[in-house]
Amino acid sequence: MWSVKPVFVVLLLLLQLSVLDLKGQDAPPRDELASGSSSSIDLALPDAPSPSDSRASGAQTIAAPSVEERPFTKWSLRLEVNSLGPGFGLSTSLGRHFDLRGGANIFGIGPDFEIDGLHYNSDVKLRSGNLRLDWFLWRRNLHVSPGLLYFNNYFTANTRVPPGQHFELGDDAFTNSVNDPVHGEARLEFPRRVAPMVTMGFHNLLPGHPKHFFMPLEFGAAFTGSSKVKMDLNGTACQQDGCFTFAENPEALRSLRQEIGKINDSLSDVPIYPILSIGVGYRF
Repeated sequence: MWSVKPVFVVLLLLLQLSVLDLKGQDAPPRDELASGSSSSIDLALPDAPSPSDSRASGAQTIAAPSVEERPFTKWSLRLEVNSLGPGFGLSTSLGRHFDLRGGANIFGIGPDFEIDGLHYNSDVKLRSGNLRLDWFLWRRNLHVSPGLLYFNNYFTANTRVPPGQHFELGDDAFTNSVNDPVHGEARLEFPRRVAPMVTMGFHNLLPGHPKHFFMPLEFGAAFTGSSKVKMDLNGTACQQDGCFTFAENPEALRSLRQEIGKINDSLSDVPIYPILSIGVGYRF
C-alpha cells in the first residue's frame, strides 16, 4: 500500500524544483557575470518608470482629480416645459456621478368650462421652485434625482349659472333665478407648500455626444398630499316647492356638500403631483 506522506513529499520536491528552474532561466549565466565583459553588463541607469509601469508593479500613485471630478467646474442651463409649467433650471457638477440642480416654473392660464350646468371661469397660476441632486447611474445620462419642491400653485374659479337655467348639485336639480342668479367661488387647495420629490430621466436624448447642446427628459412625482376642492355658492335658486336663498337652505347646502364630496373622494386616491418634463439645455 502506498502511503500518502511519501507521495506528498515527492510532489512538494517537484514543485520546488520547478520554481528553481524558472528562476534559473531568468538569471544571467554565471560565466557572463564572472567575465566582467562590458558587452554582457549594461551600465546605463534605468529609465524613470512610466505611470503604466507603476500601476503594473502595484505602486500606489495619487493622481490629480480630472475636470469632471472637481466640483463647481461645469455649469449648464436648461429651458423646459413640464406639468409644473414652463421654466428653467441651472445645474453644476459636484463630481463624476453627481450634479446639483435648481430651477423654477412660472405660468398662468384661465380656461373656461362647464359641469352639470355650472359655468366656471378659472384662474390657474403655476408657481414653484425646486432643488435636486442628480445621481448619474450610467455614463452621465440615466439619472435618479431626489429633491425638494416649493409648491405654490393656485387654482380658483368664479362659478355662475345663467339666469333661468337648470343646474345640478349632487342628486338634486335646481333652476336659477332671474333677479338673483346663483354665483360663487371654487378653489383647489394642497396641504403642503414644501414637498419631497423624486424624478428619473435621461440627461440627453440627442444621438452621439454633442459638446454643448443636450435634450433632457424626466418623469416622477412630488408628494404634495391629496388636494381638496372647496366651493361657496350664493344667490337664489328654485325647485318645485318654491325659491330660496342658496346659502341659507339646509337642503341646498347638503346637495353642495354631496357634489364636493364626490370630487374630493376621487382626489384622495392621488396624494402626489405627477411630473413630466422635456426641454433643451446648453452646457458651458
